[in-house]
Amino acid sequence: MYAQLCKRLSEEAPNFDPPDGPCTYNRLLLSKCQDEFERRRRASEAWDLPEGAILTPEQEEERSAAKRKMVGNLRFIGELGKLEIIHESILHRCIQQLLEKRRRRPMVDLAEDLECLCQIMRTCGKVLDKPKAKPLMDQYFERVYQLSSNTELLARIRFMLQDVLDLRAANWVPRKIAQVDGPRTIRQVREEAAHDLGVYIPPPSSHGPPRSSGPISPLAGVSSFFPQPGGNRTGMEDVFMGAVTLGTGPGVISSQPDKYGFDSNGFGSGVSGGGSYRPRQQQGNKHFNNQSFSRQQQNNQYNQQQNYTNIPTKDLPPRFKKILSNTNAGGTGGSDGEVSLRPAASSMMLKPKTPGVLPHSALGNQQSNDHHHHSSLPIAPQPQPPNQKPTPPLMHKDPPILIKQASTDKSRANKKDRGPSREEWLRRVKNVYEELMKEQNLEEAVENYRSLKLPERHTAEAVQTVVNFLLTQEAESNRELGSQLVERLRIDGLINVDRLFDGVRQVLGRLDDLVTDIPRVKSHMAGILGYLVGSGTLSLADVAEPLEGGQHFPLFLLTLQTLHKLQGKSALTQTFNDSKVNLLNLLPESDRTKEKLADLLEDRNLSFLFPLLRIQSDLWRALIADPSPHAFYKYIKDTLDVEHHTAPGFINALMTVLVKYITQETTLCTGSDPSVIPEKLVTEQEQELLAKFKPVLQAFLHDHLPLQVTAVYALQVFTYTQNFPKGMLLRWFVNLYDLEIIEEDAFLSWKEDLSQDYPGKGKALFQVNQWLTWLQETEDDDEEEEEA
Repeated sequence: MYAQLCKRLSEEAPNFDPPDGPCTYNRLLLSKCQDEFERRRRASEAWDLPEGAILTPEQEEERSAAKRKMVGNLRFIGELGKLEIIHESILHRCIQQLLEKRRRRPMVDLAEDLECLCQIMRTCGKVLDKPKAKPLMDQYFERVYQLSSNTELLARIRFMLQDVLDLRAANWVPRKIAQVDGPRTIRQVREEAAHDLGVYIPPPSSHGPPRSSGPISPLAGVSSFFPQPGGNRTGMEDVFMGAVTLGTGPGVISSQPDKYGFDSNGFGSGVSGGGSYRPRQQQGNKHFNNQSFSRQQQNNQYNQQQNYTNIPTKDLPPRFKKILSNTNAGGTGGSDGEVSLRPAASSMMLKPKTPGVLPHSALGNQQSNDHHHHSSLPIAPQPQPPNQKPTPPLMHKDPPILIKQASTDKSRANKKDRGPSREEWLRRVKNVYEELMKEQNLEEAVENYRSLKLPERHTAEAVQTVVNFLLTQEAESNRELGSQLVERLRIDGLINVDRLFDGVRQVLGRLDDLVTDIPRVKSHMAGILGYLVGSGTLSLADVAEPLEGGQHFPLFLLTLQTLHKLQGKSALTQTFNDSKVNLLNLLPESDRTKEKLADLLEDRNLSFLFPLLRIQSDLWRALIADPSPHAFYKYIKDTLDVEHHTAPGFINALMTVLVKYITQETTLCTGSDPSVIPEKLVTEQEQELLAKFKPVLQAFLHDHLPLQVTAVYALQVFTYTQNFPKGMLLRWFVNLYDLEIIEEDAFLSWKEDLSQDYPGKGKALFQVNQWLTWLQETEDDDEEEEEA
């Protein structure tokens, strides 16, 4: 936000420096940024204490604030670079200083510089990473890569460097942007849990037992649910998992062996419950410790076989029924009484889906196979005798299935559920246009695009892709057909106008990079923009906005030529006048004169847009031929239509011609020194000559306050082009006021006006500000006297 404020101020703040250099605001801003960058370590050095000394809480807070300011300043500099207030070469020099190799460089200084480097790269790395700067950027990131493996640096700094490396590898797309925002379904949460934790939680079955409200521990060997007596379930208990300590109570497996011979210390004894937590290294792949499992099986196989052989299946927890069933299916036991706990290759323990979520066809096959292999093991729990108090079940639903080998498949399933990627969407859009170029069928292309159902968040990038594709088409008919499709999509509401404009801006931002591959890229772009403006898809003012300051010159003039070809003179004149575009602002700074503009328009047959643009040269020739005020006024009446007498362009030309003639005859004559105040005799001659032309000026300015303000601006621009001759502007202000050619309200309106269409306003204000203050006070006194 502050960088954008600086951008606005750099464009609108008064300039007190010479016009051929940077504006005053930019010069001061750059100087301040340079100072902050060069003294970035001074604040932190103040907190370097002797070894063993400890900062107080207040000092620690001040130190943290100083560091935040240092990093924040670097981010601010990067934001200024993104807005092109700071040139890219300055940013490159900053990066080179931060990465500079120096002997005996303190590690603390290097760490702080690297943190600043990461901040600059995160902020404006995408702007700097252009094809022209690729060799430099590759050198920077080679150095960053080396530093990221430097064990002498803090882990926090190394991780920062690695994040920057990853950011560039991802084409400068932050990970947060790549993530899908918004609510997710329970199924997506389950699948993400399966991908991240290795545990898949099946959805509840409508015919199965009710869900439990007990918590899940992701630290367990095989995750399970434990009922909470008297607890109310919310329906989301199977979604939220936390590494919690279950404590003791009903439904919690203690660390002591139960009647089945299982305890909480390893897979050989059951599940990890209660409060037992093992480090990740001991858990293996978070859930199984395969090595300890194998050793236990070898050492205690007989005991395990005896324990499992006589277990009453009606009381057996379902998770162990599944294990037993899968064990028998794998054929690892030698007889019905011998059971091995090693999962078979075809076991459901290694499959990504449970029978409850498989397709119906696969479900039927699975149930058939289960019945064939496990007919001796009943799955459903047996009913309890009516007089016996029911035993709370240990688990009310199928256990979560551990996923190992299917993690890749699960990741692919997640990606599929989230829909096409950004690249896939853009490829589909491009395919629509390629098909249009091949078939030349506009209606079919509209329907093809409609069927895509492109998300709005990709619309701007889709427009950028489309325009870039059309720029490569050599045939003008193809570019026009593609533009017609854009128009139809906008009319049908398939493309938002704002997103359309954003996409066009993105293309314009990289237009210079396309010149190598497409030599006539500006002509092609002008044809596309001209058609979009002519069809009403974009406004001429929208097209002019990113081209201000002479950007991509002469693209705007080429666009006007395209519109002239499509619409004709009258329609283009109306469109141009309605847009209120200042054509001078769209020229390069060196060509920003009326004479140059007139030449450019004449070369491109666009002079009809500014019928008064040549009036200044015509007026000058007439005044030189006969300098009498009467002849000059008669020439204007005879040659200029009455409707142009109140046109700002005519007033500007009239004032400029008269000021130029009067000063050349007096104060700015050949041999005079503009840096010295003229002698009194010469200034009196200047005033007398102005008084002679007073009737001419009053004839067009009297009782027209806006036109008087225009005349003041014409005087300002003239003095600006003459590099502000000493005392001239103030002298003319006084003479125009004393001769009652310009009223005080016009001078004050000029002072308050914030328009930057006319150069030199800042320095002009500086020269006449004291006189304007006197004028304001005089007017206030007159108003008080009238009220009295």
